[in-house]
Amino acid sequence: MKSKYSNSANCVFNSDANFSLKPAGSVAVHWLSDKPVYLTTKTTGVDQFAQIIEIAILDTDQSVLFHTQLMPNVAIDKDAERLHGLNLSALQGRPYWFEVVAKIQSIVKNRKVIIFNALFEMRLLQQTCQAYNLPVNWIDNLTVSCSMHLAANAYGVDNRYGTVSFEHALSKAAIDGYHQNSGTVTAAYAMVQMIRSVIRCAEQDNAESKRSTLQIAV
Repeated sequence: MKSKYSNSANCVFNSDANFSLKPAGSVAVHWLSDKPVYLTTKTTGVDQFAQIIEIAILDTDQSVLFHTQLMPNVAIDKDAERLHGLNLSALQGRPYWFEVVAKIQSIVKNRKVIIFNALFEMRLLQQTCQAYNLPVNWIDNLTVSCSMHLAANAYGVDNRYGTVSFEHALSKAAIDGYHQNSGTVTAAYAMVQMIRSVIRCAEQDNAESKRSTLQIAV
């Protein structure tokens, strides 16, 4: 299954962050050379009891390695429900985390994993395992890269915490087709395109810099 997302012909630059675009592009190239998988989730909320209720994992070629919605054993926060549109009624009949976690482990084992807001997602992976008294050591052993920090370095931040929202990062990367109520597969496709856009724009910026240098030299 191929991505239906593409970015516009022109790269979108944040004038306050251009100085970081080329280093971010180099980092992204290194990530892709390791043939990573891409992981996205939706959750019941953000507190210490929140759990994952949808998860997608894409391979390096953007094929879907795993995707499912999940039935949690806690309530879904109203704010989270309004954001992603999932409620307990919609999740009736879906598997529980303990039924799919072995498959997830087998996919991410020995693979670099790219996640947007990795600290949050890693915490939710751990919390969901703990909710079923499952081991979490496999999560601690993952090699994870955070595409949120990549986007913040490339395009600038949009909040007082020095980070960037997914929507803002996609906007700066000129990625269309994603909405907050989109599924996790859609979010993963969009994240891949955002990372590739960082590379593309860094290459374009570097080429323009070289042309400017040549003109000055002449």
